[in-house]
Amino acid sequence: MGTEISLSVDGVDVCWSKNHMGIDHGSLFQHDDRKRSKSDQVNYDCYEFEDDADLIKMEMGFSKLLKDVVPRLELMGVTLEQVSKEYELVAEESNETRKQLAESEETTFCMPFEHFLKLAKRIDIGSLDNSYDDGSVDKEPAEYGTKFIDEETLKTIPSYDPYDAMVYSEQSLVSHILDCLNPYSALRLLAENKNNLLQEVKWQYGPLVENGWANVSMFQPCARRKQKFLIVTEGHTDVEIIDLAIKILRPEIYDFFSFIDMTEGHPFGGTGNLQKFAKGLAQMDVHNQTLFLYDNDTEGLSAYRNTNKLNLPNNMRVSMLPELDEFSSFETIGPSGKSKIDINGKAVAIECYLDLYRSGLPEEPVIRWSGYKGDVKQYQGALIGKDKYKDNFLGYSSRQLLEGDYDLSKLKKVVDAIFQECVAIACSEKS
Repeated sequence: MGTEISLSVDGVDVCWSKNHMGIDHGSLFQHDDRKRSKSDQVNYDCYEFEDDADLIKMEMGFSKLLKDVVPRLELMGVTLEQVSKEYELVAEESNETRKQLAESEETTFCMPFEHFLKLAKRIDIGSLDNSYDDGSVDKEPAEYGTKFIDEETLKTIPSYDPYDAMVYSEQSLVSHILDCLNPYSALRLLAENKNNLLQEVKWQYGPLVENGWANVSMFQPCARRKQKFLIVTEGHTDVEIIDLAIKILRPEIYDFFSFIDMTEGHPFGGTGNLQKFAKGLAQMDVHNQTLFLYDNDTEGLSAYRNTNKLNLPNNMRVSMLPELDEFSSFETIGPSGKSKIDINGKAVAIECYLDLYRSGLPEEPVIRWSGYKGDVKQYQGALIGKDKYKDNFLGYSSRQLLEGDYDLSKLKKVVDAIFQECVAIACSEKS
């Protein structure tokens, strides 16, 4: 008989193997996702108590909501656009095979991706029946999927096989339909139906380990080294603030990121020399996925443009902190006095994305203008008393920041921008 292990969404298997670990899916999960859950491979009649040590081991595995798996997939390059490209290649190969095997000119070709996507959106995993059909009644595969597909449509699926013995329920039919795709692409597609986002993605290893087919040490969570992103910033303050922001706002992807800051203690200290660091990494053919992140100010704009001229490899990108409407009319002070102007690209450092209107802080945040930058023809500005804003933010606990009235909206936009840049790197690596 042996022991099976599968990656599944509420009973719909997207990948499985027997008597061995198979694909390592640990990078989909985090440490807190290691937990126990019921298993159809456990004979519960053998266990009298829920806290039986052997039962606990048999039920161990990883489990995470699909909505929290999706951003991890995207940081691994599994976006809807990439799924589309994968599907079209599979469909093209299937169409060629069908042409060669066709006995007449009436060949059924695979549906285009936009139709496959519409089909995926109709699949509501929670409504699927998993009642096992023992084969006593002769059924066509399509008869299990009357909720979302008919026989003629099923024939246009690249993985279609009318004689597939593995189709015995509604859930198994969905597995059969998605079998034409990489399992992670299948997960990404299932997420297009919003009802599926709160379903559990499970990788239950307990039975495989306890039956002697694998060692528990083989099942480790978190992003692997090659999947991580190195975020290179101008200074230590950027690291402190962005690191904490990701931790509290996007905990489901926190393990994908590590940081380097260009402080004075670094051999390449300072904003301008970050360009040298970027050039050096590119010339050394460093394989780390790397994002060079500049401030949204005059010096940052100049450095961003210069770095962008470098012939950076696919695993590297350069970006700036995002421009926001909140900075389009900001109080500033210079030789000509006070005035409200757009400081995007002129004076926005990481501190400006904090909550600038807390108790104990200056009544109104103000930018002070300083040196002139010739290559971009504008002055550089900085937030007066910026350390006060930073210390105020870092003085709160994660719980206080999340549950209190601290305004995290601008930091969320920073984190979202970093996420999108890193997804672009991952997709570029796959191209």
